[in-house]
Amino acid sequence: MRNSWIEKKLGKDTFIYSEQEELTFNDFYGLIQSYGYSHYKQINKNEKICFISKNILHYAIFTNLIPMLGGIFVPLNPKSPKDEILKKMEAIKSNKIFYDKSCNLNHKDFKNIELIKIHNNEHKIENIFCWPDKKDSFCILFTSGSSGKPKAVELNLENIETSSHISQENLKVSKNDIWLLCMPPFHAGGLSIIFRSLIYRNKIYIENSFDAPRVIDLIMNRKVSIISLVPTMLFKIIKLMKSNSLKAPKEFNFVLCGGANVPNDLIINAKNVGILVIPTYGMTETSSQIATASPLDKMIPDSSVGKVLKKIKIKFNQNNEILIQSKIVAKYYNDESSFSWLNTGDTGYIDDENYLYITGRVDDLIISGGENINPLEIEKIINTLDYVEESLVIGIKDEYWGEILTLVLFAEKKVSINEIKKHLSVLDNYKIPKKIFFYKNPLPKLDNGKYNKKLIREYIYENFS
Repeated sequence: MRNSWIEKKLGKDTFIYSEQEELTFNDFYGLIQSYGYSHYKQINKNEKICFISKNILHYAIFTNLIPMLGGIFVPLNPKSPKDEILKKMEAIKSNKIFYDKSCNLNHKDFKNIELIKIHNNEHKIENIFCWPDKKDSFCILFTSGSSGKPKAVELNLENIETSSHISQENLKVSKNDIWLLCMPPFHAGGLSIIFRSLIYRNKIYIENSFDAPRVIDLIMNRKVSIISLVPTMLFKIIKLMKSNSLKAPKEFNFVLCGGANVPNDLIINAKNVGILVIPTYGMTETSSQIATASPLDKMIPDSSVGKVLKKIKIKFNQNNEILIQSKIVAKYYNDESSFSWLNTGDTGYIDDENYLYITGRVDDLIISGGENINPLEIEKIINTLDYVEESLVIGIKDEYWGEILTLVLFAEKKVSINEIKKHLSVLDNYKIPKKIFFYKNPLPKLDNGKYNKKLIREYIYENFS
């Protein structure tokens, strides 16, 4: 019988830190066992078990426990409305939710769904644990659905372990590092931190949500040395550190930043407060990272996401779309076809030094007046304005233009439309947005930090004239 990750890494070294407690690898395995003794009869072989909690520690426990009991782990967002949860459960034919006291699930809202509140039991039961084979389904994650309907992605053990190995080979996380986990554990970016830390016996510090002042406090007090963030999160941290004249201690290693374009100005501003930013590019379908800069690389070109990681083949089609082939590539749920090459939906190129650049999304391309327009090109210029905190360029359907080029902004001070257009005058005239909208608050986002384009479009349609 194959041993699980935690069973290979038992010991008295600290594994998990939090404000409330510290857990060794032995402590963590003890929690897995005690919850397993309580719930082993409620998890069937290959059964898809949805899990909802506001406690990241419980995600860490059950992402191991459910596969150890023969099931498939399906983490869901505790903030999702019930209709969204039910829609995802229907998509994967699941009818069982495990949850904890942090979530108040109403049985009336989940008719025909078995709701199981987790609890642990110290009464030992022998021979209840197993561990999946490399090709067995381990977990199902849903894509963010920032531009459309979320897709269910079925990751097997080989996908996860291959991704963890090539990431570690590049980042070289040491035994002294402590990785802050404040990203959602129901997406690949957050969950992969748990996977890698278990496989390589690394330390993690758990925060159940992102709070910029709290993260800065952890950095300054040397409680963490690596953090994964999306650009909007990093922007808040850098802004606060700069305003308070703070500089990260030399023990702080780096911030791994991805999920969206990482502006060069953000990287420079981070460096000014003592923070090294490591751009990364990945997706749920590839179990996490595809390309990531190396912390040891002092010559990372502007706008690059680093070099493609080992054991990943990459090519481009006629539209410059990035195609990937590797053991990290998972399959979509209920899709028996295997990818020869995965179409990422992202466009880009590789330079002579093998650095990868992301130039946009295939489905984000805006066609206005017969011209093809890449919104990322416009956003990069807008984001060089100091007072612009967030920007998004999208196309709004129009009978005459096909799509009207539209800019949505959140700025820290009042700015005129003429000033914005003057700043964009370095572009061809057809690339200057015809409509500009201002948000009074930060742009709405999904739980993984990406812009919620659906809500933003609704806002525009309501205010369009």
